[in-house]
Amino acid sequence: LHHFMQALTVIRPSGLNEFGSRVPSVTFSDLYGLNDVIQELRACVIEPFHHPERYIQLGIMPPKGILLHGPTGVGKTMLCSALASEAGVNFMLVESSQIRSKIVGESEKAIAKLFAQARANSPCILFIDQIDMLLPKRGTSQSTENTSDRIVTSFLTATNRIETMDPAVLRPGRFDERIHIPLPDSTQRLQIIKGISSKMPISLNDQEINELVQQTDKWSGKKTNKENDINDSSR
Repeated sequence: LHHFMQALTVIRPSGLNEFGSRVPSVTFSDLYGLNDVIQELRACVIEPFHHPERYIQLGIMPPKGILLHGPTGVGKTMLCSALASEAGVNFMLVESSQIRSKIVGESEKAIAKLFAQARANSPCILFIDQIDMLLPKRGTSQSTENTSDRIVTSFLTATNRIETMDPAVLRPGRFDERIHIPLPDSTQRLQIIKGISSKMPISLNDQEINELVQQTDKWSGKKTNKENDINDSSR
């Protein structure tokens, strides 16, 4: 029984394989400078998963959907991967390009199948990356088939470029929580640099770390998190 229970922690249900991309193995402790966003996600997702009775007693409905938006490289995908790990539930990471099709009706079928698989493998967190590719403002699609216009009528969910999304998706009741993740400020960059430098063979003093914080102004967390960038900047 012990071996069986241990296997359950590493085996991935086959139903998640058709759409799902490779999921990074990461937890919240691996992410630096995102404490505020992590706390929001804990409250919105993990607490309802682990303590649903509290919400039932108070008559509160957990968020139906969460929209993470912000510049490229600020950690949206890694946050969702860590969220699934922390919650201990199945996770489906899907690229919008896997769903979109120029063949009439195929995109809608793919979307319906995707959500059916998520329900069949519940509890499951479904994260669709670059959702703006699927849900642009209606009438802006460049394809002659108007695939994007048709998808909007049957599919409402999450994005990176919120300003390009169809306004109907952003109406109340679609996404109960919208979390904006901006480029890291100086305090967050300090946390990122201290976190990644602690795992590297080099040792940085406070002055060097503060210089790196200044040099990485307007960098995304992904760019700041590259060891080569830290090494180059510290020379």
